Amino acid sequence: MASEQIKEEEEVQGLRSLGAGAKKKSRYATKEPVGWEITLDRLREFRLQNPAPVDTMGCERLAEVGETIPPEVSRFQTLVSLLLSSQTKDTVTSVAVRRLQKELKGGLTIQAVLDAPSEKLNSIISAVGFHNKKTIFMKQVAKICRDQYNGDIPDTAEGLTALPGVGPKMAYLTLQVAWNKNLGIGVDTHVHRIANRLGWVKTEKDGPEATREALQSWLPKEHWREINYILVGFGQVLCLPRGPLCPICPVQDRCPSAMMSKKRIKTEVKMQMEEPFGEVEIHAVHTQLERANLQDQNVEEGKVGDGDVQVKEEEDATQVATKSHYFANNGDKQVEIKQEEGITDIMNDDTLAKSTASLIENLHVDGSNLEKESVDIEDLVN
Repeated sequence: MASEQIKEEEEVQGLRSLGAGAKKKSRYATKEPVGWEITLDRLREFRLQNPAPVDTMGCERLAEVGETIPPEVSRFQTLVSLLLSSQTKDTVTSVAVRRLQKELKGGLTIQAVLDAPSEKLNSIISAVGFHNKKTIFMKQVAKICRDQYNGDIPDTAEGLTALPGVGPKMAYLTLQVAWNKNLGIGVDTHVHRIANRLGWVKTEKDGPEATREALQSWLPKEHWREINYILVGFGQVLCLPRGPLCPICPVQDRCPSAMMSKKRIKTEVKMQMEEPFGEVEIHAVHTQLERANLQDQNVEEGKVGDGDVQVKEEEDATQVATKSHYFANNGDKQVEIKQEEGITDIMNDDTLAKSTASLIENLHVDGSNLEKESVDIEDLVN
């Protein structure tokens, strides 16, 4: 056991060529964020209570295991799963791996991949991203593993990243899952995005590898394996690439990006209030306000003059809840109107027409009222 631990530490020190060497060697090394333990504890608790696709269809879950499955076969299947996962959702990768395990003669093994025609392999994995290149990579990787590693996969980061189509993220995750070696953090698009949103690193424009180096410069090694599981699932179900659900986020009070989101919406509303005279426009912004975690406030109904009405759907929402908020622009002011009954189906032309007509009937042109409403809107976003 002691010798294995010494070997692992030596391998960590030997990863300098991959950018994971001593902390002082990385240009992306950063200070330990204040209170990161609290944030991580909350995210861990959230993941325990909220399942995500990665929990059942992640690459570390796809390899066959059991008394009848040789360990080297399981390891190769883990490597293939990670190879296919690049630029592909877990649900799609899972189906492709299951098909390989079922449809290849002898299952998903090194020899089966070598024996199968490229056309058949390509057909089986056709749903994954860049399947043509990945078909070639699978053949090349299988040959290298057979000829250079005695029918097994490499057990070092350097050996794995030397394989066609295998990058650092795949290498470190393979080591963790297949070899139980915790030598580096597997940083994918979710880990990269969320670590930057939380302010843990400042590598948004530098890519996942920079994020890995930055995280490893301060995050204790005992968390290197779980951080991928926690942040990937969190990114799949809540901290989405577009439209993160900040109002229900367990760390919204600790996330700089959530606070910036609120300020951005406030700024957008004020900018709309300063627009010049023009066409009356009613915006369905219920979703934006929910994301900013703003409370409903009573705003008196206003009135606008004659003009064409244009209704614009925000965020591709097909449903708008009861008591949704709407804003009407008239001149250089913007007025909030509160629809008590709500629009149950914004895509329904009849319902939309009736709701729009009802809103217009309740509007009036009094300039003093418009000024009063603009004040109320500022209260709303504060």
